[in-house]
This record gives sequence, structure tokens and C-alpha cells, in this order.
Amino acid sequence: MLLKDNEEKRNIAWRTVMTVTSVLIILIVVFFAVKLFTSNPLTGNWENTDDGMKLTIKNNGTMDIVQTLDESTVSVPVDYTIDMEHKRFAIHVNEEKLAAQAEKTKEYSEQDLRDIADVMEGTYEYSVEQNVLTLTDSEYGSQKTFEKSGK
Repeated sequence: MLLKDNEEKRNIAWRTVMTVTSVLIILIVVFFAVKLFTSNPLTGNWENTDDGMKLTIKNNGTMDIVQTLDESTVSVPVDYTIDMEHKRFAIHVNEEKLAAQAEKTKEYSEQDLRDIADVMEGTYEYSVEQNVLTLTDSEYGSQKTFEKSGK
């Protein structure tokens, strides 16, 4: 080692290494703590095992409702807001996105897509336990259950 005979230089090198590693550890812990407590817990792909409806929830306030109709799959884009403090999840239909999707698919009318979106539109209280998302309708109390899929 280069610092074989110089105790003072070894001490300086050791303190530098310890300081750098301590700072890195603190930064990593802060990163994961912030990520854990501020990220959207609903982001991902969710599947309703009863009717096959799938939700693809993205971080940017948009989501896709994927439903099978007449042996083909249709994706309906909607917007959402989430209140993580009160555990509320509100789904809103965006008419412009709906019209654009109807034009894009051509197989289904805007009303067909609206019918799919209307099934999920509303405000829900949510809970996530062991990869199971439960949405409870705030107005009527009905529940929809989705399992997280790995995709």
C-alpha cells in the first residue's frame, strides 16, 4: 500500500472513505423513504377476476380501462385524481380522449367507449392489501376488487 509507513495519511484516507460511504448511505435511505411515502400506490396493472376488466393506472393522472367486447379488446382512456391522505380515488371521463380513441379504433362508437368508462366513473375509497385493490363506491358502498397483474 502507498500509505504503508505514514499513519497520518492513512487516517485521512480512512476518514475520507468513511465520510463518503456515510453520505451515500444517507442519500440512499432518503431516496427510498421519499419514494415509499410519496409514490402512487395504485400505479400498475390491475385485473378484475369477475368480469375481466383491466385497469392500467399510470403516474401522470391517466389510466386505461381495458375491456373485452365481442371477442376483441378495447382500451378506454380516462383521467383520475388521487388523494393519498384520505385514500380517495376519483375517475373522470375525458371527452376529447374518448372521441380520439373512438376515431382511432373505428370498430366501436364513442357511445360504446363511454358505456365502458361509465362503469368506472365516480369517486371511490381505495385500499391495497397483498396485491388486491378494493375500490368502494363513496356514494353507494358497492365494491370492485382487482388483483395486481405482473405486466
